[in-house]
Amino acid sequence: MNLADLVQLWRVSRRRLRSRQDYERFQAFQATLLLKYFRDHDLYVTGRRVLDLGSGVGGYSRQLAKCGAAVVSLDLIGSPELTDGHRAIVGNALQIPLHDRSIDFVLCASLIEHVADPSRLLEEIRRVLKGEGYCYLSFPPFFGPLGGHQFSPFHYLGEDWALRLKGRRMKTPQWVSNLYHVSPAPRSFSETYGDWGLFKMTVAKARRLVRASDFRVIDISARYLPVSFIRWPVLGEILTWHAQFLLRKPS
Repeated sequence: MNLADLVQLWRVSRRRLRSRQDYERFQAFQATLLLKYFRDHDLYVTGRRVLDLGSGVGGYSRQLAKCGAAVVSLDLIGSPELTDGHRAIVGNALQIPLHDRSIDFVLCASLIEHVADPSRLLEEIRRVLKGEGYCYLSFPPFFGPLGGHQFSPFHYLGEDWALRLKGRRMKTPQWVSNLYHVSPAPRSFSETYGDWGLFKMTVAKARRLVRASDFRVIDISARYLPVSFIRWPVLGEILTWHAQFLLRKPS
């Protein structure tokens, strides 16, 4: 990523919680960066059927559709219809309502740390992917600076202290509370949201899950950063703000 991209990412990130539209712009800009990353790996979404899992307000889906992908977005809250070639589904990523081997590419950004059964998530992704299909998986490692999400940096003190110090005085924008059903006083990380929560996902755990799911790893790196420490034991968990895995299903 060049300096101009980093500056723009910082700008849209600062404004992302002001409104639903600002968060959509934040997602859309991240999507433009991902498309550059895909091109670096000779991967193109044009003409492919892409599943955007945990699509949220639809920013990723919109950019993928603009690039000629046939997008299926799935989220518990639903996503707006974007184009004639876009299909929005309200559903659970652990029970994807699509046929086996019907998708060319799965985008799963910032979702795996919010599901109680991540192995089931990967099984479902593998099921709907065609042979030689790709999956992009990303998340903030739990022991990284952003791993506690809205509880950061108090998540380093443990769940009880994080809830005491941050959970009782969280200031969540009203549009976020309305859309995602954020609990005003969660009793645990897993109860932060209505039908989904926050669970401890580390780079090491993700690698174990990927191996067990029989995906072929194309790339493991730190998202947004020019230097990656993600493969370093322990230290990599702490220094990685956001982990990204590019995976391929065997034929």
